[in-house]
Amino acid sequence: MFWWWAMEFAQDGDVSKFEAEDIADAMEYDGDPDVLMDALIYAGYIDQTASGRVIHDWYDYAGKLIERRKSDALRKANSRRKPAEVVRDSEDVPKDVQRTEDGHDAESICNPNPNLNHNQEDIKDSCPESPPADQDAYPSPALQFSEPGKKQGRKKPEYAPDSQYYKMAVYFKGRVDAMAADEGLTHLTDRTNLQTWADDFRKLVELDKQSDTELIKSVMDWVVKDGFWKSNVLSAEAFRRQFPKLVLAMKKPARNTYVPKNQKREIPIVPSDTEAEVTEAEFAELVRQAEERKRRKGLSGQPVAQ
Repeated sequence: MFWWWAMEFAQDGDVSKFEAEDIADAMEYDGDPDVLMDALIYAGYIDQTASGRVIHDWYDYAGKLIERRKSDALRKANSRRKPAEVVRDSEDVPKDVQRTEDGHDAESICNPNPNLNHNQEDIKDSCPESPPADQDAYPSPALQFSEPGKKQGRKKPEYAPDSQYYKMAVYFKGRVDAMAADEGLTHLTDRTNLQTWADDFRKLVELDKQSDTELIKSVMDWVVKDGFWKSNVLSAEAFRRQFPKLVLAMKKPARNTYVPKNQKREIPIVPSDTEAEVTEAEFAELVRQAEERKRRKGLSGQPVAQ
C-alpha cells in the first residue's frame, strides 16, 4: 500500500511534506501513526536525512518505472501527431500519376472536375482522409460537433449548462470552493474549466461505467471533508482517477482514536468519601508478613514474589 500510494503522490520518493498520519492513511493502518513512521525508519524503508525523509533506494525501483512510463506516454503522443510538412510538386519533374486497375486516373475519380485549380478548397476536400483507427467516436449525443464539410481537427466536446455532466462539474466545484473557504484559501479554482470537468465526469459515467450518480454525489460530499483526500482531489480529473480508492476509503469504518506519545491519557479518578482505616492488629500482621518475606529472601538469595 505504501509503494502504491507513493507512485501516485510522492513520485520523487520525498515524503518530507507528509505527516505520519498521511502515511498511516495511505497504508490503511489503524494504529498510532507515529509508531508506524518510527517502524518504517527503523526497518530501513524510509531514510531520515538532514533535508527530510525519503524512501530508501526509491529511484532504483520505482524511479526507473516512472521514467519509463513518462517516456512511453511521450512516444505515443508523438506517434499520433501528423507531419506538418507539405510536399510540393516540382515544375521540372513530371507528376507521379496513380491509376486504377482499369487504367483510369485515380485522381480523376476523386476529382470529377479536372479543370478546377489544384489549390482550391473543393479539390482538397473532395477525397477526405479517413480518421485514424484509434480515434474514438463521440460517445454522447449531448456533445456539439463541428460543422460538416470542414476539414479540421476534432473539436473539444461542449456541454450545455443544463446537461447532467455540466451540473456535476458545477456541484463539485462548489464543494471544493466551500472547503477552500473554510481553510482560509482563495482563488483555489479560479482557473477551472467547467467544460473539461464535465467531460471528466462523462468519462467517469460512460467509460468507467460508474452509473450510480447518488454514489458519485456522496463521494463528492465526503472527499472535501476527509483530512487526507481533500488536499489531493481538487479537480474532476483527480476525482475520476481516484474514484475507486475514494469509494473504499469512504465506506471504511472510522479509525480508532489514538493518543500521541507526547500526550498522556487522562485517567478519571473516583473520589472516596471515607478513608480506609487500619487497625493495630492489621498493621501488626502486615509487619509480620514483611519480615517473613525478608527472611525468606535472605535464605534463598532470590527476590520473593509479591
